[in-house]
Amino acid sequence: MRLLICTAGRHGATHSLGQEMGRVFEHEGVDVDIQAPESVTRVDGYDAVIIGSAVYSDRWVPAAKALVDRVSRSEHPPIWLFSCGPLHSSDRPVNVISDAAHAVSVLHVIAHRTFPGRLDPDKLSVGERQIFDNSGAVAGDFRDWVLVCNLAREILACLTAGTPGS
Repeated sequence: MRLLICTAGRHGATHSLGQEMGRVFEHEGVDVDIQAPESVTRVDGYDAVIIGSAVYSDRWVPAAKALVDRVSRSEHPPIWLFSCGPLHSSDRPVNVISDAAHAVSVLHVIAHRTFPGRLDPDKLSVGERQIFDNSGAVAGDFRDWVLVCNLAREILACLTAGTPGS
């Protein structure tokens, strides 16, 4: 089995989630490619694709959105999505991220999950720091490795059962 994991972010938290999923798959003998969305032109030849994006101001990173657009124009294997963030508190359900919702509809995605991320104010640009200071977000590392590994195991179970999404 061959899987492609593509992650888009700015500060490494989203990529680390993709790497952890990759370790789970490799431990089970799966051939995994982890690539930046910008480097992916085709997804044929893979048994599944996982696309992950960081969330900034309730939006996906442009590279992830561009990958969704490219993949949606061709035949593709089953696709799962994940979002890393948002970190602020809100009454809005965390899975209601417009870019992820668009990807779910155009790619007929099996599932989308949102994971908490990591926020280190020292790594933010001046503009990002201003947004952070006014957002109500809290600095820290909120990644939940158990949830990330569980998604990878769910994906693997669906693929080995031959019924994605079951």
